[in-house]
Amino acid sequence: MRMLIRAEGIKLQWSVITVLIVLDTLINSAMGAMQLESLKDFFPPNWLTLYIHSVNLHSMFFYPLYSAIVASLLCLYEHRDGGWKIAMSMPVSRYRVFYAKYMMLIGILGLVQVVFLLGYVATGYLVEAPGEIPWETLLYSIIGGWIGVLPLAALQLIVSIRVRNFGASLAMSLGYVVPNIVLTGFHSVIGAWLPFTIPYYVMMPQEAIYAPRVEPYSLWSIVLLTGILYLLMGQRFVEKRDWL
Repeated sequence: MRMLIRAEGIKLQWSVITVLIVLDTLINSAMGAMQLESLKDFFPPNWLTLYIHSVNLHSMFFYPLYSAIVASLLCLYEHRDGGWKIAMSMPVSRYRVFYAKYMMLIGILGLVQVVFLLGYVATGYLVEAPGEIPWETLLYSIIGGWIGVLPLAALQLIVSIRVRNFGASLAMSLGYVVPNIVLTGFHSVIGAWLPFTIPYYVMMPQEAIYAPRVEPYSLWSIVLLTGILYLLMGQRFVEKRDWL
């Protein structure tokens, strides 16, 4: 498995990944800083408010979209010149190829969260945000957001494997993410069944006045159930499909 994961890392376009991660951090950190100042008459300026402003677009749009983009990039090489035939004819179980790509995908999504957190903290010190850093809220949001995106990552990896065209795969993912503006307004018992909404439900602090209603027990039950379901679907798909 280590060799397969290493091979995925070699094939991946790291320059594109780096640009995406930096853009996500810069855009959301800048928005957080600007809104902290412009909305100070409505929201008390402090570290928590800065985080609410910064994480809003990140969790609703950028993070789910990046999951789709990275999944598509992980399959880009195999979609060229019969790459899937070569990959699936290797002397390893086919499901290992799927899980190697999945491990690389969730590893990069974890990196996105770490860089986003570092960007938020740096921005807070730069604008001299009042109060103390809400570390408990941050850790739950960052780690929970990463865990919450795991079902979506599995589903988008299946889509990226099935859809040969990178543009078509990305367009489908955009079609899923854009409605988040409306869908994340539902109670989590309803909205969390749509995997692209889960990062927002988990990462948006409940202290925010526009945060959706979240029932933690049902939310994490849905994450566990859908995560296992999509992984099994992906494993079965790569094992049963005729790649030759």
